[in-house]
Amino acid sequence: MIRFDFSGRVALVIGGSSGIGLASARGFARAGAGVVIAARGENAGREACAALQAEGARALFVPTDVRDEATVARAVKETVEHFGRLDFAVNCAGGGDMAPLEDTKQDVWDDVMAVNARGVWLSMRHEIPALIASGGGAIVNISSIFGMAGRAAQHAYVASKHAVVGMTRSVALEYATKGIRVNALCAGVTGTPSMRQFEAFAPEVVQQLVALHPMGRMASEEEMAGAVLWLCSESAGYVTGAPLLVDGGFLAA
Repeated sequence: MIRFDFSGRVALVIGGSSGIGLASARGFARAGAGVVIAARGENAGREACAALQAEGARALFVPTDVRDEATVARAVKETVEHFGRLDFAVNCAGGGDMAPLEDTKQDVWDDVMAVNARGVWLSMRHEIPALIASGGGAIVNISSIFGMAGRAAQHAYVASKHAVVGMTRSVALEYATKGIRVNALCAGVTGTPSMRQFEAFAPEVVQQLVALHPMGRMASEEEMAGAVLWLCSESAGYVTGAPLLVDGGFLAA
């Protein structure tokens, strides 16, 4: 991974207890930033935070359910109270669905949209005032290749990830002159714990998905985290409102 220097900066990673979120939190910490992991699963969140602290990182865990605005507000508030500022926010909490349209249950649709779409919206609403108070900063919303393309039998997930891209563009325009950059990471298939679990359950489905990526493999969590950190760095200072494709060529094919 490229070496970044985020000394004196603070990053909030919502959904930071595993996968791309945890890899991003680890990347920020190793680059010198104070890191807040906000996640629904308390055991995983505390373990992730403890692992960062064991490496010498300044890290904090805040239990957060992005479906509950009060906990999102608390995550931002505790970040600022503990570290004194907020410079970067990564909105990575997410969930999915897989069912034909006629079998998709409304409660599944509602929950996926609540986490993936409304959760990002709520997170940005509370993060942006704190970023402005710190003199500006950057937000990275984790979308997907399916925020730019369709996929059969994953209606809620695809709709929610398209919503993330749309919100990213709109909010970026709204705050472009206020020192806030907002971008989306459109991730291809990545070897996260949840993907590995799904691979064990349905290997043929995952093999078919990987085969749609011209590079012929999954991305690593670290490759995704590298893109997140770049989007937050000064090297990406003129990048805002962008859906950055990190997809092994998926959408070029």
